[in-house]
Amino acid sequence: MADFEYIAIDKKGKTRNGTMNAPDPKAARRKIMQSGLTVLKIKMSGSSTSAGSKESKSKEKKESSLRNKFSSKGEAIGLEFLKRLLELHGSGMPVADAVKLLNYRLSDPQQKSLSGVLWKELAEGRTLSRAMRHLPGYFSESSTYVIEAGEATGNLAPILSKIISHLEEKREIRSRVLSGMTYPLFVGLMAIGVVLFFLFFLLPQIQEMLASLGGELNLMARIMIDGSNLVLLFGPFVLIALLVGLGILTQWSKTEKGGVALDRSLLKLPLFGNIFFLSELFHLSSLLGTLIWSGIGLTENLRLCERTIKNRFLRASFRSARVLVNEGKSLPDAFRKFKLMPPMQLDVVEVGEKTGNLGNSMDDVSKSFRTQLTKKIKGMTNLISGLALGFAFSLVALVAISIVTSIFQVSKSISY
Repeated sequence: MADFEYIAIDKKGKTRNGTMNAPDPKAARRKIMQSGLTVLKIKMSGSSTSAGSKESKSKEKKESSLRNKFSSKGEAIGLEFLKRLLELHGSGMPVADAVKLLNYRLSDPQQKSLSGVLWKELAEGRTLSRAMRHLPGYFSESSTYVIEAGEATGNLAPILSKIISHLEEKREIRSRVLSGMTYPLFVGLMAIGVVLFFLFFLLPQIQEMLASLGGELNLMARIMIDGSNLVLLFGPFVLIALLVGLGILTQWSKTEKGGVALDRSLLKLPLFGNIFFLSELFHLSSLLGTLIWSGIGLTENLRLCERTIKNRFLRASFRSARVLVNEGKSLPDAFRKFKLMPPMQLDVVEVGEKTGNLGNSMDDVSKSFRTQLTKKIKGMTNLISGLALGFAFSLVALVAISIVTSIFQVSKSISY
């Protein structure tokens, strides 16, 4: 509720001034007219304006932070919101009413704020996809495009279901990668910590002890100490050079030519390149299959898919293939020319296109890529774990052997 100052005319034509308490100007005007006055001017009083301004600024600040922040946690919140939205909309409730109801019923403060922003956008006449596009920390660009396609065809509920399934699969794959990399990273860091302890704390003390006994460190130990001294001497310069090189590479990658060249090089990296490639293909085939099921034409589907490909080299190749499809070439032939998919998956797509079951074919291809990606990730994590253990064992063994042999040589020379 707020106070509104007004100027009005009564039935005798006399001017009246006063204050009316109401939730908004429209309600205040209605109350004044019910008292038999004709409103000439109405505005919020100074104290209410100040309080309203502070409240408005606070709300705008909160909404601004909601729109700008980006995190994996935000994506999880957006996924949970989509699940709740599907439950209501799938039962027959219109999208706008479902979002409004979620704004009132959700207990989680973050999801409640999210639904509040979406409801505000919908109340102003925007579509759900456009409203979600203003919240990139919670909804990916590809998801908003698919929802836009579902809104255009009036077939949103199954589209939401497919989006949720895709997001859950993507988060599961990401979780496997992170969990698989945690152990080897921990082992590697522990090994480096142990070696640094030996080099900078234990070895100098042993060296002093051996010197007092008339002995010295063997060749292996001296090489390790000299190497550590060189690292301390030249390490800062090497680090600065790496940072400068990284900055130059980053600036170059922002150019169109540099970005395409860099992303092409990433696909050729041993061990990781194939994972990057399969990840893009899994995302692309899943999105394309979902869009085909939405009922929108293939040309528009390809246009939307192109905008979601992160690897710029693959995006450029996909753009060229899309041009061929627009000119009348079949989808598998266009993909085959630019090597966007392996031959076996392209055969599946070709059969689906000829039989009119392209959506089913894309779903099968997506599952195939997911299976391959899971196997590659498992193999990568196992290999990295083995390498990390080998690295840790080699470092610790090297230091231990150098120390033990040095002490053993001195002990042999001591006579009783």
